Amino acid sequence: MDALAAWSLTGRVRINGGDTMAEDEQQQGYTQWAPPAAMADAVDAFWQFWVPRHPQQGAPLRRQHRVLPDGCTDLIFDFHHAPGPAWLASSRLGIVGPMKRFVLVDLEPGAVSLGVRLRPGWAQALLGVSPRELCGLNVTVQDCAPALAQLQRRMEDCATPAHAMTLLQDTITQRWTSFRDVAKPRAVHALAHLQSCEGQVRMTALAHSLGVSERTLHRDILDEAGIAPKLLARVLRFQRAVSLLRANGGAALCDVALECGYADQAHLSRDVRELAGVSPSTLVG
Repeated sequence: MDALAAWSLTGRVRINGGDTMAEDEQQQGYTQWAPPAAMADAVDAFWQFWVPRHPQQGAPLRRQHRVLPDGCTDLIFDFHHAPGPAWLASSRLGIVGPMKRFVLVDLEPGAVSLGVRLRPGWAQALLGVSPRELCGLNVTVQDCAPALAQLQRRMEDCATPAHAMTLLQDTITQRWTSFRDVAKPRAVHALAHLQSCEGQVRMTALAHSLGVSERTLHRDILDEAGIAPKLLARVLRFQRAVSLLRANGGAALCDVALECGYADQAHLSRDVRELAGVSPSTLVG
């Protein structure tokens, strides 16, 4: 049995031991699942974001969620959870392009999002859309990828949200199998290097390693990732810093700045404020 076949049997979303998605504490908040190893270069994660219908005791309902730039493109199925046989209302399948800075999303009680996050360079191959044209946008599939409109109808026809997530996983797996060779090798290699070093590379050095001019590198990455290589490197470095700060709330800013390639602590703080809209301490607090 190959890795993708194993994924089809064991990598599914399993919620409360079955296919129901009861509105309880287990479902509230954000959860993500890794793709099969064979798809890891193209897919960062499958994920679910569930807004509770009622606040937990003593805790107010959050009104907004801060989404940080990560260089990725997401395919997202949004709906309002309706307990009972009619489990969804106000459904929408959309594509969110790569972002240059944070976005604040209003949270509505009972809202649910099921999504797949595609790594830079794979939106064109797997979704048939140009990330460059969708940079900073949230567009319905009817407006940017009509071929995916049928997927929305099929997800709406699923018996439960868990079935809808399984269908999303199956669809992306099938598209990856069919279109994995469509991505441009030179751009894929450049983007893979940028991600593996978490943005800590000079564009002149990267262009030289690929045997192209810096101008050609800029065009390749802008076309395939939707944002310029220097900005993408900055976003990847920022994501690494945020990950370290969140993993260790007591980590000194100067140590994180040094590990992530910032000039100094002030440089890190300035980048966080510009990309996240708040200070490092507020972001991880």
